[in-house]
Amino acid sequence: MSVFEKRPGMALAAGALSLSLVAGTGLFALHLAGAPLVGTEPEPAEQATAVEKTPEPVAAKIRDVPAEESLAGALEKAPKGWKTGGSIQRSATQPLPFSCPANGTAPAVALSRLFSVDRQRIQVVTTAYSAGLGAEVMDALIDDADSCAGGSVAVRSRAFDGKKPGAEAHRVLTYEGFNSAQVVAFRRGDVLVFISGAEDAPLSEMAREFDRHLADRLEGVCADQKSTARAAQRSPWSAEGYKPYTVEQKVSVRDLPLPRLPEDAEAEAVGLPGPKIKIQRARPAAEPVYPVWPPMPDRTEVPKAPASPDEAPVTQANVAVLAEDKTGPGCGWAFTGMSPVVFDAQAAEQTNAKRRQTAKDKLADGTVRWQQDVLDYWEAYDRYVDEAAEYKDYAADVARVNKAWDAIGEDWADFWVAYDAYEAKLAERSQFFVNQDNARIRYENALDQCAADNREAAADAREQAEDRKKKADEDEKDKDKEDSKQEETEEPAPEQVDCDSAVAEPAILSQAPPPEPSEPAQPEDPRPADRR
Repeated sequence: MSVFEKRPGMALAAGALSLSLVAGTGLFALHLAGAPLVGTEPEPAEQATAVEKTPEPVAAKIRDVPAEESLAGALEKAPKGWKTGGSIQRSATQPLPFSCPANGTAPAVALSRLFSVDRQRIQVVTTAYSAGLGAEVMDALIDDADSCAGGSVAVRSRAFDGKKPGAEAHRVLTYEGFNSAQVVAFRRGDVLVFISGAEDAPLSEMAREFDRHLADRLEGVCADQKSTARAAQRSPWSAEGYKPYTVEQKVSVRDLPLPRLPEDAEAEAVGLPGPKIKIQRARPAAEPVYPVWPPMPDRTEVPKAPASPDEAPVTQANVAVLAEDKTGPGCGWAFTGMSPVVFDAQAAEQTNAKRRQTAKDKLADGTVRWQQDVLDYWEAYDRYVDEAAEYKDYAADVARVNKAWDAIGEDWADFWVAYDAYEAKLAERSQFFVNQDNARIRYENALDQCAADNREAAADAREQAEDRKKKADEDEKDKDKEDSKQEETEEPAPEQVDCDSAVAEPAILSQAPPPEPSEPAQPEDPRPADRR
């Protein structure tokens, strides 16, 4: 372990010292705080003995760092069709809801400028953070957006209209009373850009246009425009803690041959993996409700082939070894004028030697373990061969039983067909008797009705004759008693219906019923007498 891993405080102190050394007198630290800077041009070496001159104030050299030049250039020469409004403002503040410092980190460069694009007034704020912190800061700004805006401002995240700009991008709307605004924030490396405007302004398209404009200026000066928050830990100022820069280094150990089986071993050496054994899964039939024979073998699971070790042991591995981080994470150390983290090559090599040896020891143990794994595999494969043979015998037994059961099933299928026909004939015979009884009842009812009709007709005739006689007697009282009474003529009796002729006897009453069917016999029980 290096001295910086054991004592991260030393790494922080060394990093802070490196920052102060950029300007020689701490100018870089003053610039981070936003203080105006002036400096004195250094005297040329050949004029060391010349008369001392009165110093003239000039812009501090910190203004010449790539971050300052790139962002100022992007704002100075705007994209085509963008009209500038005023000069570039330095020490700019990021717009709400991203105006709160993230993790107590301030940008090394913060510039802003007003623009008019298609009659839309917008503000562009460009910031550059120290090496690797851009992604980490962006994550913190997004997480803290609601709390940063305060209780009186509502923050709503919105999707982009089309492709997102930069390596990552976010679009939010803010509402306070009747006022609203829109902010698009995107990132390239350690450069964060914030474009704010009206809620209905097409900021998504403007952000993509400015992103293309900015990307050209960052080319060659920003080491990694697609950096992630994970890379920030290469910086001593990472909120997640400092992790020294490492690179992958390959280590290897001596290869080992295949092991030898003991002379009394029953297993045989096979390839890795061993020959594939084709096993067809047995599918035993479900036991039916009718008796069957022979019995189905006990269910057996399909054996599984053992997992094979690799054909050869692993003899190489990559080891993360400490290395000098000359470039730096994100856009790199040089982008904001930082000096690389101090690298103790001697201490690092001691740590790296231990790491390499640990990796080699692990590889060597692995090769020995591989040989034992091969021996274990050969024994397991030998058992697998026996299990596969046993399973094939089981599958053959299942196939034979299935075939015997199928034959028995066909006999029972024929029986059920015959039994269905038998039940159909029984039903037909039973229905015949029902129909015959119903016909007899209807016939007898018809005869009874016919006889009743005859009786009713005779009764009606007698009643009518009595009524006529009574009326005739009353009419005769007013006539001459001497007149001879007219001979009474009797009305003929009504004709009676011959019911036996009028009511036809149903034919079914004289028909013979269908013959009674014979019940089919069930298939014989195939089981032995002592197993029934």
